[in-house]
Amino acid sequence: MTVEDYGRVSGVRILVAERSVASAHQIADHLETVGYTALIALDGEEALRLIRCADPEVAILDAGIPRLNAYQLCERVKAHPSTRGIPVVMVVDPAAQDEKIRGLEVGVEDFLSRPVNKIELLARVRSLIRVKRLNEQVETTENVIFDLARMLDRKVTDVRSNADRLADHACMIGEALGLEQDDLETLRKGAILHDIGKIAVREELLLKPGRLSDEEYAEIKRHPEAGERICGPLRCADQVLPIIRHHQERWDGRGYPDGLAGEQIPLLARILSIADAYDAMLSPRPYRAAMTVEEARANLRSGAGTQWDPYLIELFLTSIRRREMAKAG
Repeated sequence: MTVEDYGRVSGVRILVAERSVASAHQIADHLETVGYTALIALDGEEALRLIRCADPEVAILDAGIPRLNAYQLCERVKAHPSTRGIPVVMVVDPAAQDEKIRGLEVGVEDFLSRPVNKIELLARVRSLIRVKRLNEQVETTENVIFDLARMLDRKVTDVRSNADRLADHACMIGEALGLEQDDLETLRKGAILHDIGKIAVREELLLKPGRLSDEEYAEIKRHPEAGERICGPLRCADQVLPIIRHHQERWDGRGYPDGLAGEQIPLLARILSIADAYDAMLSPRPYRAAMTVEEARANLRSGAGTQWDPYLIELFLTSIRRREMAKAG
């Protein structure tokens, strides 16, 4: 493969941070032969300034740059929401295995060894740009899906139901179980996304004040599977899809879409199901007024062991009582 195989890619900005002026210009010259725009910095502080104001597609950092070394610079880049998506390539000495290990610890995506080979440099940069742009497309898709879910919730429930309150109650159960932060974050996302499949249900059914016919109820029951399809592209899909698909399952196996029973139902789906039901009971619906707190809790108790996991119901109600007592004094 030759340099010509990479074509022209004019206008793409690449940051080159090198302690040596000669090395910086050598790498910049390699990049500019295929049309990249090279931004040169001779220390970490200047590199950080360029990253923040010029938004390069890739940052190439000499491991030995002064005044904010490459590791500190990488940590700052990866810690900030506006720059953490910029891929970082670190230039290291071939025998310096410790530099690579330390670089991986701070988030470096790739490495180049000295002397920098032109073809290898261009291949790695092109690959990282492609991955970055794919990630940006995925992030855009995720933002659209989450915004759609929030919009649907507002449209269907107005201000009567609250995803934040739902997430709070779900996480209350999760914390009482001792779940890790990753699982709690999945519950928060599930609180937003679990009903997104209702976008495929006619609005008049969602807002119907009277009893649903069997055909209408069958249409409503398709929303978990529709939501699973909509959320398939999410990066968190492996974690959140079981919640979306199974939040309408019942402990006694009479739920939908798969008729799972007991502990066959994924734990996070069982948790969100309880929080969702409680939130729904406290919220007015077209066909009924909001329940009182006492009525909602009585309903949860009566459904323990049939509709919901009895252990989780008791855990939830106990956690709520403890929170109320703590607030009271």
